[in-house]
Amino acid sequence: MTKDLIDIIEKVKRRITDNSDMVWTSYDNAKELRNELETYIEELQTGDLSCLEKLKTLFLPTATLQEHSISNGWTDEYMRLSENFDRLYATKKNHS
Repeated sequence: MTKDLIDIIEKVKRRITDNSDMVWTSYDNAKELRNELETYIEELQTGDLSCLEKLKTLFLPTATLQEHSISNGWTDEYMRLSENFDRLYATKKNHS
């Protein structure tokens, strides 16, 4: 299941390019957001689930990742990834 979470985050991270419109996010640039997501990936790879709440915040409706997807033309893909994240998040939280 952790592998599935990492897969979702990696797919999102690939959508955040240097040419991304970041105006509706709280990040100064795409690299900053990619670096943060990479940190969460590394934490999950070591079994550290403490980042789940931070990730949940990024995936909330009208939060950073959805705003990025809208501004950069990948809303449909984002919605699928977000739904998968929410499902995995709920499963992880119920088994903690």
